Amino acid sequence: MIMWFLQRITGLILLIGLIIHFYLMHYSNPDNISFESVISRLSSPFWKTFDTLFLLSVIYHGFNGIWGIIIEYVTNTRKLRIMKFSLYTIAVLLFIQGIIIILY
Repeated sequence: MIMWFLQRITGLILLIGLIIHFYLMHYSNPDNISFESVISRLSSPFWKTFDTLFLLSVIYHGFNGIWGIIIEYVTNTRKLRIMKFSLYTIAVLLFIQGIIIILY
């Protein structure tokens, strides 16, 4: 039940995040997409928090969706364990890489 609920919550966060992203990067002043403006925006704690929450939501929503598909089609418990471990490993590595990019 909690995974279902979190899938819906992260979907809502993704929708709001995408609206903000599209407004900032595509519909506002063209100067907002320059290197200097992006670096200045990423130096703000608000935007670091926003990007981290957005990153977490993308990773959880995507990998939980993939896991839902896997458990529909894979019946072998050994293969399920291997796939679950692989998904968790890839998700954690992507999160670490994303945090490195956001913070530095």
